Amino acid sequence: MKNRFNNISSKEWLPFQKSWFLSDSTETLYEKHIRFFIKYDDPEHAPTLFYYGKNKESLLRVAEKNGARIVSGFDEPVQYALIDVRKTVQEIRTIEEWETLKAQILSMAKQLYPLLTPKRFITILIPNHFLQDHYFPAAWDLAYSIATGLSLKDEKIGCLPENTDPHFENGIFYVINFRKDDRANGRFESETIHWETAPVSKKECFPRQWGIIKPPPRDKTEILHPAKFPENLIKDFISFYTRENDNVFDPMTGTGSTQLAAVQLGRNAYGTELSSFFTRIANNRLQEFLSPSLFSQKTEQPDYKILNKDARDIGKNDFPAFDYIITSPPYWNMLNMKGAENQAKRKQKGLRVNYSDDAGDLGNMEDYDRFLSELVNIYFHLAGQLKPNGYMTIIVKNIKKKGVNYPFAWDLAKALSKKFVLLPEFFWLQDDINLAPYGYGNTFVSNTFHHYCLNFKKK
Repeated sequence: MKNRFNNISSKEWLPFQKSWFLSDSTETLYEKHIRFFIKYDDPEHAPTLFYYGKNKESLLRVAEKNGARIVSGFDEPVQYALIDVRKTVQEIRTIEEWETLKAQILSMAKQLYPLLTPKRFITILIPNHFLQDHYFPAAWDLAYSIATGLSLKDEKIGCLPENTDPHFENGIFYVINFRKDDRANGRFESETIHWETAPVSKKECFPRQWGIIKPPPRDKTEILHPAKFPENLIKDFISFYTRENDNVFDPMTGTGSTQLAAVQLGRNAYGTELSSFFTRIANNRLQEFLSPSLFSQKTEQPDYKILNKDARDIGKNDFPAFDYIITSPPYWNMLNMKGAENQAKRKQKGLRVNYSDDAGDLGNMEDYDRFLSELVNIYFHLAGQLKPNGYMTIIVKNIKKKGVNYPFAWDLAKALSKKFVLLPEFFWLQDDINLAPYGYGNTFVSNTFHHYCLNFKKK
């Protein structure tokens, strides 16, 4: 296959497709991006790059090594632009300073737009950040504004060494890629988003921002569910956000992973599940674990209750007040997408490929805005059952569908900030899935191997 996008081999292309990476030196990071996003197609002229950031010496060395040329202004064509504001954002202390920087970046993007080669990329390196003890999603906020002029094409997560302070030194940063394509218009309007933040103490923040988690093989009941999260991940969150005998709740129980993790830690476990099939499995798993022969070492059993019920219909008398909610909703209707490799394998084995056939199931809704609105309303409804200052964790992914990127995690966090305080996100990273060469030879589409664990506190 002819590579029309860059000059690298499939051996170098494939590793770059992974949606998260352990952070390299800045120079190595720059080199990987320049080699991937530029093409040497004119032997008489070096490919041109635009750069903004505080590591220009590193960029100059990489550009010279790879035969590229950096443009210094906005008066000649550009094949690729790299904007690195990691250090700049870390130095910002007020929302006013942030708005000034965002306006500056938008101005750069607007000037670059007519100069950027069609179907080529602008990459922005940026962390989320604390502003005056408020956790502020700077990366998401900027991405919404840039996406008014360029197509939001992809994101990658750069993970810093685990000994880095994950909250005030930034344990992760975002690599957000925008493309000039037929969905771009070059207008670049500053999106006015009211992130309703509140002061956050460090002790409320989960002590890590990323983790490579490989769940153990699923048993014969767990494998029946098409999208299950690992119980060892759930245990870490429950241990941090609750104490023994606290009430843990999952409104979309599935096979009962949340409840099983909770009772194993001595917490009371509650939940609802729309599917009667999965409700039975969840209750059977809890009953088996709590049977006297297996639980005799405990003096008092935790309480649990899982109802076959739509989370939208939960009443105040169904459960006691919750100390903590942890859940993973459907990733829109992605399980119903035809051609998914995992779905094909499940069909061959005679396993379910979606949550249910219920028309009211969030996982069966076609319209994204309706799906998001219904989901947000569920969490707002549950806020009434959550104790004052209670916590909530939601495990989600941003979504790629038919060539469009839907920033589901960001959209959800933005909407929920009206009733919940946003805390630093944690990334569940997958490293046990084979990479696929999506877009090879034509464009960049990553393999999404990271899940957001969005953390909130009730206002």
